Formats: sequence, C-alpha cells, structure tokens
Amino acid sequence: MKKTFLLFVMMTALFISGYAKIWRINNNAGIAADFTTFHAAVNSSAVLAGDTVYMEPSNTQYATNSMTLNKRLIVVGPGYFLDPANATTPGNPGLQVTTIDSEIGFLRMGAGSDGTRFLGVTLAGSIYFTGANNISFEKVYFPSGIYYESGTNDATSFRKCFFNNGINISNSGTAVITNFICENNIFYGGAYITLTTLAGSGNIVRNNSVVGGNVFTLNNTYVANNIFAIGSQSTFTNCTIKNNLFQIAQTLPGTAVGNQLSVNMTNVYVGGATGSLDSRTALKAGSPAIAAGLTVGAVVTPDCGAYGATDPYKLSGIPNIPSIYALTVPVSIPSGSATMNVTFSTRNNN
Repeated sequence: MKKTFLLFVMMTALFISGYAKIWRINNNAGIAADFTTFHAAVNSSAVLAGDTVYMEPSNTQYATNSMTLNKRLIVVGPGYFLDPANATTPGNPGLQVTTIDSEIGFLRMGAGSDGTRFLGVTLAGSIYFTGANNISFEKVYFPSGIYYESGTNDATSFRKCFFNNGINISNSGTAVITNFICENNIFYGGAYITLTTLAGSGNIVRNNSVVGGNVFTLNNTYVANNIFAIGSQSTFTNCTIKNNLFQIAQTLPGTAVGNQLSVNMTNVYVGGATGSLDSRTALKAGSPAIAAGLTVGAVVTPDCGAYGATDPYKLSGIPNIPSIYALTVPVSIPSGSATMNVTFSTRNNN
C-alpha cells in the first residue's frame, strides 16, 4: 500500500510541479503525509491560494468540519467507480491501480474560494454556495446535493461529472446564479436540477445524459443536445431548447427546434444491470441520439448526451494527470539483495 501511495505522489508531482506547491492529504494509518484532514490543510497558513491539495485514496472520508472554503485551491483525487467488485457502485476495470476513491465531506464555497477547481474527487457531503465565483467541478462524483444558499454566484461549471442518489442542484430564493455551465455530465438515479434564479444570458445546459427520476426546472438557459429520460414534464422558462431527446411528449415553446419527443429510451442507452453505472449510459448501436446534436465547436452533428461534442464524458472521472493502471511489486526482496524490481504502467488522461 505504501508503495502505491508513493507512486501516486510521484505521478501527480510530475504533472503539477511547474505550478504552485503540492500538498498531500492522507488519513490512512502508517502513511506520512502533509495533512490528514481537508480542514487542517485549508486552515494551514503554509497552504497558499493557488496551491494544489492531492486527496490520496482512502476508505475514510476526509473531514472538513463543515467549513467554508476561504482560499483558492486545486483539489485533485484519483477518480471514482474504481472497484469492479463494488456491488453498489461497480467500477471500470484497468483505469487505476487503486480501487479506492477520495471522499470529502460537507463544504461551503464562499468569496475567498473564487477560482477553486475540483478534479477526480468524490464530494460525499453537500456543497453550499454563499457568493462564490469561477468554481469548477470536473470529473467529480456527487452522491450529495449542491445548494446555492445566498449571494451572487457567477461562472460555476460542472463538466464530465456524475450525479447520483436523487441529488438536486437547487437554490434558495435569494441566491443569484449567472453564467452557470453544465456540460457532458450524467444525472443518474433520479438526480436533477431545480434552478429558478438563473439570470442573464450565459447559462448553458448541454450534452448531458439524464437517466430516470425527477424533472428539471430551468430559467434563462440554453438547453441543447441533452437526453432527458424522465417520465414527467420538466419546466423550461425563457429557455432556448434545441436538439434534445425527451422520453415524453415534453411541452416546448414555439421557438424550440430539432428536438425528439416520446423517444423509447430502451433504444437510446446501453443500459443493463452489469458494468459501471456510467458505462450503462453509453449510446446503444443505432441509438436515435447518435449524430442528433447541434454543432459544438468543430464537431458537426455531435451525439446527444454526455459522450458527445468536443469534450466528452470520461469513464470513472480519472483527472487529467498521468495515472498508474497496473502495478507489480515483489512480495519480498531476495536474500542478499538491496534492490527489487517494481513494474508499473501509466497512461496520460488528457
């Protein structure tokens, strides 16, 4: 186990060493790291705005003490859905040598956290926004909700994330949300969005895959290239709606174009009861979502859903750093030898 953690640190350092300082957080017994809790790392005067904190794999959730994040950080984990033997959230084989993710508890995002990025972590506690700007979530697993509690919150982005367990992205009546970006995500197990205070013209919900459950409520949003496998009417107010697939005969404004209604979703997703949850939302051969999307960047007629367009969803949320996907370590060092051969295989995850 110690050898595995050391190799993770080496690979992370190779990628980020040219930037601000990297700090290790690890709460596993017998592992020496800079900190054992997320709370301690954030509160340390040595950890400066712009630094990277690497959340190393652990079966124990990293404590936050329900804090408000007050500095800009890059928070990196190993990804999620890593254990194929996990019966609840089965993983994808061969993507990481570790089968353990990194879970962080409840957090509030305040003004001091402007510019923070989360990559490859599991945010197991809810995330509250109290006036934070330019917060980025990429390849993050959300088994708990996101709530815009207060203040003006500009330029939150969710890209290539997985939302599960019926969680809701929602807001209070006083929170203002502008330039909200939600692209190439998977909403699974009833996960949904209820955002009634979206303002301005820069809100985008595009190329997401929704699998079952609750209805969406969106205001002032560009809604395109999504797959809505939802059995009831969603509410779109002052929205531009183009090239989406709907399971039902969704009521749409007269300006909506290119949408497919009353789609049989058994023909859309691979589905099934085996394999990782995110792999089940890949498009089935012959799916009506294939090449049904509106042009995004250089991609003409992309697939609808999370796996389409210019920056498609990647299985298991492996962050954009080199990862170790195979490791061979001798059980012991031969008698009389001061060295041993360790073999590991890596890949770039850009």
